[in-house]
Amino acid sequence: QQQQQGQQQGQQQTPFASNDPPSNNRAPFFSSLSTPSPSEDPDPITSQSTLASQFIIPHEKGPDRWSSNYIRDSVVFTPEGAQISIGTLSSVKPFSGGELISRETQLSYGTYSCDMISTNVKGHVTAFFLIANGINEIDIELTGRVSTVCWVNVWKGKTQNPVKIDLGFDAAQDWHTYAIEWRRGFIAWYVDGRKVFERTDVEVADPETTEFKLAMNSWTHNNEDQWAGKFEMPTDGRKVIQIQNNV
Repeated sequence: QQQQQGQQQGQQQTPFASNDPPSNNRAPFFSSLSTPSPSEDPDPITSQSTLASQFIIPHEKGPDRWSSNYIRDSVVFTPEGAQISIGTLSSVKPFSGGELISRETQLSYGTYSCDMISTNVKGHVTAFFLIANGINEIDIELTGRVSTVCWVNVWKGKTQNPVKIDLGFDAAQDWHTYAIEWRRGFIAWYVDGRKVFERTDVEVADPETTEFKLAMNSWTHNNEDQWAGKFEMPTDGRKVIQIQNNV
């Protein structure tokens, strides 16, 4: 089974965005968003409702370059976190994926982190990012085509600045913590607490006048390119599943 996961363990709650350095502290089931752990609330329906209250779960068409749509039923909640499955639930596109977008808006400078395991399924993309108005974005993306790299990017309008980072490990094999540190004068990206890239040469929309939210999604790419490749559902029994926590 191939999985993409974001997981947090440990007992103390951490803020949704923090000015502190990226941390590997972990707590089950989105405790950073004050969601009850399974031991506090054994009812999965109640737990799901509590977690869902922190996020918007879209049910809508994905971009044309995707072969998947956002289907709400692709997102379920388990004691491990929010699980997004790639399936065939869409009646419009070949595949279905999912997304979570924070209800909290006007996010600003700070550090945002998430633990993830990627897949090695070509065309499968997992993204963790800040987004505003659909055209401003600071992101980290893992693609199954080459699971030993991650992509970091900054979008403002139609201008983007993608950079490929060699991780030095296979991101599909184990847990790793990915973080974005956004400051007034720079943006830095971290993997397992180690800074892997920093830039001061890109323009980002002003958070004081732009409503940034935090988002996580799992989707399928429709182009046979050198970035993610074209997704095809595995025929060997592997499931393409992403679990997010540690946000």
